[in-house]
Amino acid sequence: MTHIPSGTDTFFANQLLGRRLSGVTFVPSYVQLQFDPPPLLNVYTPMVVESDLGKSTFGQPEFANLAIAQIGKTIRSVAISDAVDLRMIFIDGSVISVSLKPDDYRGPEAIVFFGADNRFVVI
Repeated sequence: MTHIPSGTDTFFANQLLGRRLSGVTFVPSYVQLQFDPPPLLNVYTPMVVESDLGKSTFGQPEFANLAIAQIGKTIRSVAISDAVDLRMIFIDGSVISVSLKPDDYRGPEAIVFFGADNRFVVI
């Protein structure tokens, strides 16, 4: 079971609230989300984008268009749940969620987050 250390949700909130998604990079085995520099999030487990345009998971044909449509949107809230997901909710209500379910791990980590002040988190 994945255990998220106490304070991790506060760390993500402090790093991401009010930041705009400024870029999305697609790599064959992961997705990289760039926020108003410096936050950067590498996602190695299934990622889902939900918006008024639809809902899609990484690997599905419409996923890239839905992810790119999030660029320029600002994070309103961040929630993280043990063994469930990391959810980033944007001002318009759209959501990017990243699975933290143990069965979804394809390697030793689900995400690697590089934040401000050279701080990072690996889950």
